Amino acid sequence: MLRSVSSLAKALAFAVLCACSAEAPQPDPCEDVDCGPGQCVPSSEQVACSCPQGYVPAGMSCKRNVREGDDHGDSIEAATPVEPMEPFQSVAANLDNPDDVDLFSFHVTAGRIYRFTCHGLMAGYTPSCRVTLLGADGLELPGSVGTGSVSSYQSGVLATQGGTVYARVERYPSSSTFHPSYKYSLLDRGPDDFANTLTEATLVPVGTTVSGSIEPYGDLDVFALDAVAGRAYRLSCGGATSKCGMRVRGPGGELLYQSEMYEISKRDDTFDLRGMQEGRHTVELFVASAILFSNGIGDYTFSVADLEP
Repeated sequence: MLRSVSSLAKALAFAVLCACSAEAPQPDPCEDVDCGPGQCVPSSEQVACSCPQGYVPAGMSCKRNVREGDDHGDSIEAATPVEPMEPFQSVAANLDNPDDVDLFSFHVTAGRIYRFTCHGLMAGYTPSCRVTLLGADGLELPGSVGTGSVSSYQSGVLATQGGTVYARVERYPSSSTFHPSYKYSLLDRGPDDFANTLTEATLVPVGTTVSGSIEPYGDLDVFALDAVAGRAYRLSCGGATSKCGMRVRGPGGELLYQSEMYEISKRDDTFDLRGMQEGRHTVELFVASAILFSNGIGDYTFSVADLEP
């Protein structure tokens, strides 16, 4: 009899254990909650959104911690994320007071060129806004260069490493009046098309034409010509939107020719290479920046022609 009672007790305990294990799992309270850039945190009574730096809770989500009345954050933590755009695409924005700044963030890949531009909506000889590229430390990004032209200002960089870069837009310091409205754009210009050192110069065969782009500001594209003594060659460069210039050097690095940078009547230049010594000559191509309406970047074509019959 005692054995039967003991067996019955064990059977009942086993049945209760099986029933407990067969119960449906508890629902996830965060299943239908979208905290955006934040993370859903369940509690005993309700769920809440834990927001990252630069964001604050807004109901069951997170929003950027932007000052009331401002369209974009004033700090790196509250920067507006942007993606590279198509050419000629831009987005409207505003500086809501003369001391306002707008911060944007974007991801870069090493070896590619990026250009962030602010376009003032008022015509003039100087831009109404200025762009500065910043690193994660909030300091100006090494290697980035800014340049302005009529009604616009841009800052570009050839990224040396991947990561997040920030663009700060502010009123142009020397502007005599405050124009709050502007448009911004971000372009991924791809890798640098040609080397910019004499030792890595790209060989251009006689009779050919190459196309390229000078960017960012201060960039050089260097080409090489293996000249034959007693022959003459015509070197030509032409800019699509800016003045193209060239600097020609002999086999020993001696300067043979440099374009005049203050001629604004034409966008092209030509130099006839005659009576030179045999060997590799180099041509450094650049865009003139010391003339009106030039921002120091632009597309070009370069050709080498044999002048001998």
